[in-house]
Amino acid sequence: MRQDWEPEDLIEVWTLLEDDMKRVRNKSGATRLGFALLLKFFEVEARFPSRPRRCRPPRWST
Repeated sequence: MRQDWEPEDLIEVWTLLEDDMKRVRNKSGATRLGFALLLKFFEVEARFPSRPRRCRPPRWST
């Protein structure tokens, strides 16, 4: 997973779009957040994380 992100890239890649929201709406609580994270991770990496620690928060360049 890419670790250095520009703020514009973070917004473009990790923002939930309307189609994403349709998939996330029927979830609740922590399940909703986890599902959204895995959905976007899959879009970026074309795979699911092999371990939970693979979903570290990104950092951006200053």
